[in-house]
Amino acid sequence: MTSFESYSAKTTSISAVASASPTSPITQTRQVHLQCGGKIACTATSIVRITSPEVAHLFLEEKYAIGQMFRRLEKVPAFELLSVGIGPVEQKEKYQGLGNSFSSSEKTSWSALESKKQLWRKYKLVIPDFECEILEVFPSREMFMDGEGWLAGKTEQASSLPEKDYDVNFTIRLSRTSQSFILIILVACILGAAFEGVLLYSGRAINCHRA
Repeated sequence: MTSFESYSAKTTSISAVASASPTSPITQTRQVHLQCGGKIACTATSIVRITSPEVAHLFLEEKYAIGQMFRRLEKVPAFELLSVGIGPVEQKEKYQGLGNSFSSSEKTSWSALESKKQLWRKYKLVIPDFECEILEVFPSREMFMDGEGWLAGKTEQASSLPEKDYDVNFTIRLSRTSQSFILIILVACILGAAFEGVLLYSGRAINCHRA
């Protein structure tokens, strides 16, 4: 099951909605957390620019989400990939265009959640009178390789194993190798004893040659 949580979205007055235009656009920043199985699977920070009263009414008053806006307006947005990366999001990508939308404490808490394992991408979606610049951050690359394991926390446990556990595994592998070597020697001894028994049974002395 998935759930959404949004915050840092500024309120806009009715007069501002009615006066939205290319020369007087409405700009709003919001952040959404996509949760799955109790874990945050994606954090999306969007900067939305609106230039018509009709679109502003749908988005700000009717509370349509960004994806729902495209369906409601029956428009296919133009997609432009701006940047991608692995690890912490670069400062210029994170706060570019945000202005004072987020307080310093919110920016600090956001930075504290970053991980070297995370993936992120920044892209733009555009239709007439509605433009969105979105930064998506995924907490771990492992969620794309083993989604169920990531949700259950198995991949995190595997990656955090101490070195001594690997040493134990290596010792086990060495002991198995030693056992295989001993088994080979034992089989060779049995075959040698059997060969000597055949020689004795045939009346030929062991290690003796005819002149």
